[in-house]
Amino acid sequence: MNILILSDGFSAPAYKPRLRLLCEYLTQKGHAVRVICEKADPITFAHEYPIDEVSLYKAGFADWTIKNIGTMLFNWKERAFEREVKHIIREQKYDLVFCTSFHTFPLRTANRIARKLHIPCVVDLRDMVEQAPANQMLYLSHHKPWLKPFAALYIRQNIRRRNRELQRADAITSVSPWHIELIRSITPKPCSLVYNGYDSHVFVPQDIPTKTFDIVYTGKVFPAPQQDPILLFQALKQLSLSPKELSVSWYTDPASEQLIRALALQEGVEAYMHYHGIIPQERIAPTLQHASICLVLTNRAGKESGHGKMTTKFFEALGVEKPVLCVTSDEECLAQVIKETNAGLSATTAEEVVAFILDKYAEWQKNRFTRQAVVREKKALYSRQYQAELWEHIFLRLQK
Repeated sequence: MNILILSDGFSAPAYKPRLRLLCEYLTQKGHAVRVICEKADPITFAHEYPIDEVSLYKAGFADWTIKNIGTMLFNWKERAFEREVKHIIREQKYDLVFCTSFHTFPLRTANRIARKLHIPCVVDLRDMVEQAPANQMLYLSHHKPWLKPFAALYIRQNIRRRNRELQRADAITSVSPWHIELIRSITPKPCSLVYNGYDSHVFVPQDIPTKTFDIVYTGKVFPAPQQDPILLFQALKQLSLSPKELSVSWYTDPASEQLIRALALQEGVEAYMHYHGIIPQERIAPTLQHASICLVLTNRAGKESGHGKMTTKFFEALGVEKPVLCVTSDEECLAQVIKETNAGLSATTAEEVVAFILDKYAEWQKNRFTRQAVVREKKALYSRQYQAELWEHIFLRLQK
């Protein structure tokens, strides 16, 4: 197949691994892929397929404000992007359009291009505003009360636009069972679950002896109610292990470090904490392979905390087969997958966390490394390679 892929921009540091691995998989399988996306951060990753970036905004607040008003009034951003896409692909033939979106952009462009070329359109929703309405309102209003009415208007408008485009697509994919259920309440169009997953060529298990027992967290930390590490801190206070015997290593940004420092100080466990700063993508797998426990931060699913959060951090820990400690349990999609794969503990009490850490510490004392006995057959279903294969089957089915 010759596949046209439309997307929002590639942003550092991850640069959309969900999309990149799909493109790599399709290219390896002999399909031709062309990506057209909004210009974001400079692209530093290697790729064997063409990527065309479209610059929609100039530097400056005035340009951003005027164009966002235009987008709210008459969907300026989609119209501008569509014009550029038509110019780039003129006189070229494609078999299918695939679009991946953070919320709504560029769904409209994808459907209109597909109709113009008389080919199927598959759209992939990575996030939906309904998954955490309270947090979205804070984010869009920049925590400023006077902006809330505009944020509310923006949300309602984008939901209408998104739902209209979902009705027009030929097939839809999304990231969790919760998202799939919501989409099926919006449209009868075929809808498939494609998890974020882990790169099975990068996140592989290795038994590496270590001098210390280390609980490791990589990435940003978000304040409650989105994430809540308090069960871990309560458990550390109950443990018989000293800070010389156990450490919690945070590979995170300065703002996240400040948040954790305050919480750890409040709970009296700051002696266990070690901060290393954010690390590049290529160092994440080796860091997890050296971990004794991989920490995943979530919270009980709800309106304030969010739904359907299948964090990539979990899948990467699953890939290296390290014990996963998920606090506080979402008691939803993620907890179910942790149980099915036997990946570790999705904790609801501090006592559970204490027992889990002591069990893994005993394993580490014996071997000087830990290895989680995951269900291999289940684990294989969450690799990004398997998820890309699911997409390929959807694309081929639409060609018949």
